[in-house]
Amino acid sequence: MPQIPGRLIACLALIAALLAEPHVGISASSGANEEDPLAECAKKMEKMFSTVSIPVQELALDRLKVRLVQQQYIVAIPLKAPRGEIRSVQWAAKEPAVALEFIRLLRTGKIGAVGVWPFLHNPGEIYISRGVPLEAIKRCQKEQLQEAFGKCTDCDVAEWLNVKP
Repeated sequence: MPQIPGRLIACLALIAALLAEPHVGISASSGANEEDPLAECAKKMEKMFSTVSIPVQELALDRLKVRLVQQQYIVAIPLKAPRGEIRSVQWAAKEPAVALEFIRLLRTGKIGAVGVWPFLHNPGEIYISRGVPLEAIKRCQKEQLQEAFGKCTDCDVAEWLNVKP
């Protein structure tokens, strides 16, 4: 029996969800529907859960590790001292040269800080693949969303900050 790629399953799940509740998806008109609970909740989430900025000086660059996971090179860097629940940050690259370039930019001070998402799971991926309950999105309350997406200890880098040429 042939294996079905995970992205295809996630796409099919999203299509099924949109067919079951068409008002949750993007409007067929030229713009997004103002009443769309998913779009409204996404806007609120950006305000409720901003990225956490971690200066490079707080990263233990001497203890970083690179591992290969599902054809991605994961650069994992522990913090010198925990920041709340955050113990380390991680960044994924598809090519080893890109992972090494990221490390070089950190070590030479070309990247001044990294912004990390405070979630254990990527909200977009978890909504599509695991089906975050629609009720949590309709209510869009911070506590319910935090419970659904979890808190990370090894947080994913969302952006590079204070980048120098």
